Amino acid sequence: MKIGPKEIAISGLMLGLALLLDVAPVDFPTVWGMKIDLVAIPIVVTYFILGFEGSSIALAMLFLGLSVVSPASWLGAMMKTTATFGVLVGLEVARKTVGFDIRKPRKLLLYGITAYFIGVAVRIPLMLLLNYYVALPIWLGLPREQVVSAVEKWTHVPFWVAIGLPNAIQSVIDVFLSLVVAVPVLKRLPHIGFEGSALVESERNIP
Repeated sequence: MKIGPKEIAISGLMLGLALLLDVAPVDFPTVWGMKIDLVAIPIVVTYFILGFEGSSIALAMLFLGLSVVSPASWLGAMMKTTATFGVLVGLEVARKTVGFDIRKPRKLLLYGITAYFIGVAVRIPLMLLLNYYVALPIWLGLPREQVVSAVEKWTHVPFWVAIGLPNAIQSVIDVFLSLVVAVPVLKRLPHIGFEGSALVESERNIP
């Protein structure tokens, strides 16, 4: 993908919104410790404008930004960006398999549902591995062998539920709220897409 002024401007704007949403008190704590938030929404909306490569660049920028401004430092930034990457993978695979057409509500709904389940299938295993091997041993200050029992004692649910359920809930917001935000913009400003973008379905797929 060619990086030009347009791509830089969009990525910078969305990064700024994401960082603002991180420092603003707009989140919902869960009993499992993870917060449900809106930080990934601008990055996912970037996907609908710049496609997978462009949103991946914005995601890398988000990691750097969150490492500086987030109270969770680089560790929280790593977890958020990795989880969001799973969402982007789901969106891209769904686009290539079921298609993305803002003019067909049923197809758009199918796209969202497919993207959600593929994204969750990628996101949750990644989060389980990262929490077990990296994040929780550092965050809790415990040996890896004690992480599962400590989390289960704290949350009163199996380890995979404690990690997987809030990530599944977060993915609902990341996918469907991003679609709610992006689709009206795309309908009114279809020209903001470019060749190779996830925005525009090829005319050959339109009857």
